[in-house]
Amino acid sequence: MTKLQKILFVIVACLSVCMMTICFSLYRAIYVDPNEVVIQYKMIKEKKIPDEMKDVSIAYFTDLEYGAFENKGRVDRLFKKLNDLHADIFIFGGDLLAENYTVSEEAKADMIARLSAIDAPLGKFAVLGEQDLINEERLQQVNDIYHQAQFEVLNNTNRLITNRSSQGIELIGLYPDPNMEQALTGIGDQTYNLLVSHYADPFLDDSLKGHSISLGIAGNSHGTQIMYPIYGGYRKWPGNEKLNRADGAKLSFPYMISSGTGCIKVNARLNSKPEIIYLVFSR
Repeated sequence: MTKLQKILFVIVACLSVCMMTICFSLYRAIYVDPNEVVIQYKMIKEKKIPDEMKDVSIAYFTDLEYGAFENKGRVDRLFKKLNDLHADIFIFGGDLLAENYTVSEEAKADMIARLSAIDAPLGKFAVLGEQDLINEERLQQVNDIYHQAQFEVLNNTNRLITNRSSQGIELIGLYPDPNMEQALTGIGDQTYNLLVSHYADPFLDDSLKGHSISLGIAGNSHGTQIMYPIYGGYRKWPGNEKLNRADGAKLSFPYMISSGTGCIKVNARLNSKPEIIYLVFSR
């Protein structure tokens, strides 16, 4: 084999490996990753958590985008995992329905039935995302689904969640256009304060530095949905342009950004599988 032949062989081999890698990635992105729901477990040990809340669990999921790419098989798998967790508290982080999805009465009833079937003895809660606010009709549909499924929507407000006691944890829910003063009314520094927002960028708000936030959880970015090796995410989403999985920040409180459960714009995920966050309180 001549020197030129060796060089050509190496070039062809490298190109072949690159093509195989691209084909494998495409297969994973289209047929594997969108259909696998992972559970991110986190044990929380904090002195502010009262004894009565010990071992209480929270399941957080977000960005379902129901109706576009989320077919029955995917939604069935997701809700089976949610129900199998038997969490005490369920929180949905916004964007229940896909942006351009025309909601039929049958689809609405199906979603109500799925959310109603979730058994959460200490409560079911939700915050709104931008897809829930595309017009008045969509907002009415989403609020009606939550109401019939017994989910409480937190729009710049907070709720004390207890477990057979007067003591508990504070759940703070932000509207996509947050009013921090309103949302944090009555929040003290002796309580475990869980801040939930559809967008992550509000966590950078300076007003939060003066409050004792124990943990922040957000979604919206879908983990960029397509995460290329080395290069990173293929795009940033409004509301998570400053704070996302690729661009972190040191805040006065810890935070988590979920990759969500559905797909948006493209029916694919790569290195960003759908996920459920599962929290368990300890002391």
